[in-house]
Amino acid sequence: MPVRPRHPLPSPKALAQRARRLPRAAGAALLFAASALAHAADAPSLLLPDDAGLRDDLEWLVDRGVLSLPLGTWPLPSMLLEAALGQRPRTLPDAADADALARVRRALDHSRDPAHAALRLNSARHPALDDRGIARGSADARIGVRAAGAADWSLRLELGGTAEALARGASQPTLAGSYAMLRLSDAVFALGQVDRWWGPGRYASPILSNAAPPQPALLVRRAIDTAPDAPALRWIGPWGYELSFGELLEFHPAHTKLLGMRLYARPWPNVELGVSRSMQWAGAGRPASWPALRDALLGHSNIDDPAQRGMDPSNELAGFDARVAGALGNAASWAGYAHLVGEDEAGGLPSAWIGTIGAALKYAAGGQRWAWRLESSDTVMSRLWLLNPRSERHPEPRPAYTHHIYADGYYAQGLPLGAAIGGGGRIATAGLALAPIGDPLLRRYSLALWSGRVSQTGAQAIDAAFGTPGRLDGFALAVQGETARALRWNVGLSVQRYSAGVRPTAGVQAGIDVPLR
Repeated sequence: MPVRPRHPLPSPKALAQRARRLPRAAGAALLFAASALAHAADAPSLLLPDDAGLRDDLEWLVDRGVLSLPLGTWPLPSMLLEAALGQRPRTLPDAADADALARVRRALDHSRDPAHAALRLNSARHPALDDRGIARGSADARIGVRAAGAADWSLRLELGGTAEALARGASQPTLAGSYAMLRLSDAVFALGQVDRWWGPGRYASPILSNAAPPQPALLVRRAIDTAPDAPALRWIGPWGYELSFGELLEFHPAHTKLLGMRLYARPWPNVELGVSRSMQWAGAGRPASWPALRDALLGHSNIDDPAQRGMDPSNELAGFDARVAGALGNAASWAGYAHLVGEDEAGGLPSAWIGTIGAALKYAAGGQRWAWRLESSDTVMSRLWLLNPRSERHPEPRPAYTHHIYADGYYAQGLPLGAAIGGGGRIATAGLALAPIGDPLLRRYSLALWSGRVSQTGAQAIDAAFGTPGRLDGFALAVQGETARALRWNVGLSVQRYSAGVRPTAGVQAGIDVPLR
């Protein structure tokens, strides 16, 4: 399907006229952006993990061998995608591949829209149970503008708010989705408040997902993933990293920092490996010196003596993940993945494991691209679906994401930074995504069914979504598309039967994103 040419960028005068119809703060930002829009089409951007359709298309192309690209570290800098597009085969093997490629290019264009307005509804206030971008409350609205210069920097400002927010302190106006991005040599620096995701899972990540509102952070990432130049190290294949330093909002102790380190590589075209480490450090009344940071980075953060526990410098999670995929001939592919994370430390290595495992099958038939997926997550420490017996050190089942010093646990504003079910639960999900090949409206259909139990180890006041023990079953059915004027829309039905919950069982989830070109 040919890609529709982009609309010409509006003039500063036209932007000023639009600004008068917007809230004063957004209008001022829009006028600021007008001075730098001349190079916006070529400037870098961040592709966020809440675009489930984009992630589906990229998985299709990577698993089919059309693109070489990391899939487990989000947000994804646009220059990584553009480099992969520049190296793709000139002739695509199948119409389904061409369809996925056209949709990817459209998503890349949308990430560079000079301005947009969006509204999302979630009538039953259902917490997210996958990587889709749904409202973290009954509704949220936002307006965004973007300024950029050449191919080196870009600035996106998002002003928004949430009604009846699930997260603590999330109802006031926020800058969630905003970032300033700069490329310097081989590194990309991004300062902002954007959703993130680590690992190959699509319904959960045990270490970092977009279940919680985005937290302000500085991200540093490799600009282009290439193999090492040294002949002895070329077996590593294309590799990259992400480093982050941020602060948790509405958290106790106040001013607690969140540090992240991730390294990934593709030693073979169909294999992606990753190692991750996430660390809560410092905060009010906590050590925040360079020696304390050094001790935390060296893993000296597991003090069991009750008399010394106040000296514990950090709360850490660390683990590894692997994703293996391959083509199956005519427009078909498969993938399998596992992501294991240690919630504790023993002998300098992660222990008390939690994790996510999954498999996917994708193929083209009847003029559609079909993608089936099975995934399961377990957040009871050391249980791992009963495959890993409890240790003598901790004979009783314990929930992940809690800590004796960081009272609010591994949560942000009451929602988990890791798996959406929070600590102490287990869930299995089956999903189907369907995309008509060559559809000019870019429609896409998705269905997910899940069953599990949450807070199995006892009630957790720190979990605002699933803090009461109970069973969780349900499904989500959604359809999305795009109009001829590049207006993106989605609508669906969400059913979450939470035996201990007070939220309605069924609700409508819908959204609209309008480019202001």
